[in-house]
Amino acid sequence: MRNLEAEMFNRKAADPKNKPNEIINALTLQYGQKIADIGAGGGYFALRFAEAVGKGGRVFAVDTNLKFL
Repeated sequence: MRNLEAEMFNRKAADPKNKPNEIINALTLQYGQKIADIGAGGGYFALRFAEAVGKGGRVFAVDTNLKFL
């Protein structure tokens, strides 16, 4: 089932004017790290974090809206 509100959050997060690549680079995530995405919204950054930490790492996505998780 599609969640249009979550998709809207992902579009905003991915917008180049919000500099998502710079955010990811500034975190200097490494393989195997654990990271929490507080206010994960549609999961845009949680998925990017997962790519960065790889199978050896963990991403914890937390949001107050259960529909997003």
